[in-house]
Amino acid sequence: MTTHPLTWAELEALTDFEIDTVNGPTNAQARLRLFGKNESDVRVTLYRDNHAWCPYCQKVWLWLEEKQIPYRIKKVTMFCYGTKESWYKRKVPSGMLPALELDGRMITESDDILMALEQVFGPLVFGMNDSKVMPLRQLERLLFRAWCGWLCYPTRSQRQDQRNKEQFIGVMGKVEEALSRTPSPYFLEEFSTADVVFTPYVERMNASLYYYKGYSMREENPGFSAWFDAMESRPTNPRNSERLPYSCSRLTAPNGRLLRKR
Repeated sequence: MTTHPLTWAELEALTDFEIDTVNGPTNAQARLRLFGKNESDVRVTLYRDNHAWCPYCQKVWLWLEEKQIPYRIKKVTMFCYGTKESWYKRKVPSGMLPALELDGRMITESDDILMALEQVFGPLVFGMNDSKVMPLRQLERLLFRAWCGWLCYPTRSQRQDQRNKEQFIGVMGKVEEALSRTPSPYFLEEFSTADVVFTPYVERMNASLYYYKGYSMREENPGFSAWFDAMESRPTNPRNSERLPYSCSRLTAPNGRLLRKR
């Protein structure tokens, strides 16, 4: 059987479809998300970066998508990519991202934003200050510091680098232990705020450590690998904002500069 390549006209005909960014799957290009509700129901505006890369923006974005809270999106330039828009500086003098407008009130800092959203719309299974979530939030920050210690800060010897590696692996052991406490692949009995808190930076950790240090968090940690698989299978995982290891690692270079500039 002989097959012939399609003509350009035939290929164009196959692309005659529209992506529903308003009510369809999670999409980084969306400017409005309704989840089947009316636009008059929108009480939230999320201010996030243009390229769906800022981890703190991603945390709030994922929470809104999982809760299916109708919201608008306004995109802002990150400091590391260019000049911050003047209209945004008038709203948020620091220029930092993310910010969220809830019923006309501006809120900054991702954790404060999530807690404010919980007060209005309820928690994502378990709240930010739940006794089950608090230790996991602390563990995520411990992992973040260990990652920065190994990747982002200069060392004067191989011995120091090895100590930093061992410290990171030790914290990953605590992450594995936390994941082993429930039969689900998630940190608690089911997907919750705890998983939202972990998601943004572990994506970047996994990519950057593999690229710069030859260490695969997924290959070395079976519980974490199962968690990552479960997270990637969720419908809120935006396929058009997945971080390829190379692009992610280039943006989290060992000097760590871009980690701080939002």
